[in-house]
Amino acid sequence: MGIRKKIINIFKLRSKSGSVISRELNIPRSTVYHNLKQTKKRQSEAGTDFWDSDEGYAFMIRLVVASIYSFAVKGGFGAGKLKTYFEMLNLGSHLAVSETTVLKIIKEIEALILKYNDAKTNEIKTNVQEIELILGVDETWFDKMLLVCQELQSGFIFCEESAKDRSSKTWDKHIKKTFGLSE
Repeated sequence: MGIRKKIINIFKLRSKSGSVISRELNIPRSTVYHNLKQTKKRQSEAGTDFWDSDEGYAFMIRLVVASIYSFAVKGGFGAGKLKTYFEMLNLGSHLAVSETTVLKIIKEIEALILKYNDAKTNEIKTNVQEIELILGVDETWFDKMLLVCQELQSGFIFCEESAKDRSSKTWDKHIKKTFGLSE
C-alpha cells in the first residue's frame, strides 16, 4: 500500500485511536498522529476535507493537470503565476505548489504531449494507405506573388508560399520542401 493510500486510510479511520490506526495500517504511531494533526489543521478551513478523500484526490490531480495544461502549456503562463493560482485555491496544504514543483509538472506534461505525438505518428505511419493525389499548381498575385499547390479533388492546399519568380526551379524547390523530399 502506497503512502498516499495509507494517509487516506488514516483520514477514513480517524474516529479510532491513533494506536488502533497504527496497528491496522502497520505504520508508526508518530506518522498517524502527525497526519491526524495535519488533517485537523487542513480541515479548519471550510470545505477542505473533500481533498482528503479518494474522489477529492483524483479531482485535485485533474484540476492541477488541467490548470497547468490550459494556463502554462497553452496559455504561456509561468510557474510563478500558477503557484499563486493554486495558493489562492487553498491547495497549498494538500499539494506541493512551489514554483519548482509546478515547473517540473509543466515539463512532464510537455514531454507526455511529445510522447503522445510520436506514438500517434507511428500509428499513422503503420496504418497509412497509399492514395493518389491530383495536384494543381498556380500562381496568384495580391500584394506579392504566391505559389499555390492544391489537391484538386479535396481542395486541400499543400503549399502557399511567396516567391520572387515562378520558374520551374522555384516550383521544384517549394514542392520538395512541402513534401519533405530531398533536394
